[in-house]
Amino acid sequence: MIKLKKNYIIGTRSSNLALKQCQLVKEKLQNKFPEVEFEIKEISTAGDRERDKKFSEINGEGIFVREIELALLAGEIDLAVHSFKDLPTELPEDLEVAAVIDRANRHDVLAGAEKKLAELPEGARLGTGSLRRKSQLLAYRSDLEIVPIRGNIETRLKKIKTQNLDGVILAAAGLERLGLQDQITEYLSTEICLPAARQGAVAVEIRKESTELKKILKEAEAQTTALEVWAEHAFLKEMKAGCHAPLAAEAVIEDQKLTLTAAAGELDGSRIIRRKVSTNDLNLNSVQKLGRKLAREIKAAGGAEILASLQNN
Repeated sequence: MIKLKKNYIIGTRSSNLALKQCQLVKEKLQNKFPEVEFEIKEISTAGDRERDKKFSEINGEGIFVREIELALLAGEIDLAVHSFKDLPTELPEDLEVAAVIDRANRHDVLAGAEKKLAELPEGARLGTGSLRRKSQLLAYRSDLEIVPIRGNIETRLKKIKTQNLDGVILAAAGLERLGLQDQITEYLSTEICLPAARQGAVAVEIRKESTELKKILKEAEAQTTALEVWAEHAFLKEMKAGCHAPLAAEAVIEDQKLTLTAAAGELDGSRIIRRKVSTNDLNLNSVQKLGRKLAREIKAAGGAEILASLQNN
C-alpha cells in the first residue's frame, strides 16, 4: 500500500503553457488520489527573465528548469512539471524524471503565415529560436531568411508583425494546448522538419528519495508514450549535445514495433544526416539501447563533426 502525504506542492514555470501542462498533471493525480491535495507553485526561471537574449548568450542548457530544480532540492516543492524538451540530458545527482504523464502533437507547424511553406515568396522571413528548425528549413528551402526569436508562444506570434516576419515555426503541442489552433497555417511533414527529441512530452521530476511519490506518478504515466520519449532521450544523451543543438528525433510505436528516426544537420542546411532504426522489443532497456545505437550511427556518419564545428564557433 502506498503511503501518501496529505499535501504535495508542484513547481512549474509561470507561462500560460507551463501552467496548462501543470494543471493537466494535477488533475490526473487528483483524480487518482482524491484524498490528497495538490498545490501549484509558480517559479520564475532565467529563461523567462532573459527573453531578449539568444540561448547561446545565457548558456541555454537548463535555463527553464534550474530554479525549479533548486526549489525541489531544497524541499520547497515535492515535484516539478516540465516540458521534457526543456530538461538537460544530465540531471542533478539527487533528482530524476519519475514519469512521462502526457504527450501532445510532437510535430512542428508554420504559424501566422498567409501561405503554406512551399508557397511562401522567395526570401521569406521566418522566425524561430531553434537551430534544429533552422537547419532543416534551409535544407528544404535555402532561400529562406531565418530570423532568431525567443519568448513564450504569444510573444513569438506577436513578433510576426513587430519584426516583419512571414510566419513563425512553433511546436504544434503548445498551440494546441493553449487553444490557438487557428494560428496554424500548416503542420510540417517530418520529411521537412523532424521534431526535437521529447517534443510535446510532459515530464515530472522528483527527488530520488521520494519513492512513494514515484509509485503514484507511475500509475498516472502513459506507458507507450513513455517508451517513445525515453528512446528519443537516449539518442540525445548519447549525442552528448544540449537540447538546443541541431538534432532531431522521433520515436513511434505502431503494430508492436518502435521505429526511431533521428537527424543531425549543418546550420546552413547544406547537410542533413538522417537515419532510422526499429525494434520489436518494447521495454525500457531495449528502446534506450536502440536510441544509443542510432546516436553512434549518426555520429559516425558525420554528426560528431557537425557538433564539433558548432562548439568551435
